[in-house]
Amino acid sequence: MKRTSKIAIISCIVSVVIIVAALTVHLRLSETERSEIESGSEQNEKESASQVANEIVNSIQNKPESEQNENTEQTNTASNTTVDQIEISVKEVDEAYRWSNSTEINPTITLQVNMGNVIQFTNPTDTKHAFIIGQNDQVILESKDIGPGLSGKLSIKPTRTGVFEYHCKYHQDTMKGILNVEP
Repeated sequence: MKRTSKIAIISCIVSVVIIVAALTVHLRLSETERSEIESGSEQNEKESASQVANEIVNSIQNKPESEQNENTEQTNTASNTTVDQIEISVKEVDEAYRWSNSTEINPTITLQVNMGNVIQFTNPTDTKHAFIIGQNDQVILESKDIGPGLSGKLSIKPTRTGVFEYHCKYHQDTMKGILNVEP
């Protein structure tokens, strides 16, 4: 098989995976979000689809740090927005895992609507974790597993304000908090 044929086949497979992931995220949207997208202007619908695609790509990839930074810079240039970066680490407190920033355990995370936000995770523990954002017991966005001793990131550009919850996929009772999206 020629090299160009192999590349074409691989490109098709990658495209199918991205489309399936986009459809999965779309099906997970709450009824409110669906009606907002359907009743929004064409431009907002295009931005939402683009944002969902970017969130999917960022959540399913575990790129090396240098590639992640390049991707963030390219996104910033294309959208002309600033990126707010939030540092979150996993910490073991009283024999239970917790999310932590430099000052709080399971901190309230504040994001800006229509602005690029990056949550950078560090996992110094000996077990995997995954960061999930949800509302009313529905998963809105989920990071890829963050393995022991590794780090990862989740890029988010929310399109509406609101109060959401976050938790770890594997430690829901102890690794949980509030995520506010503000104007």
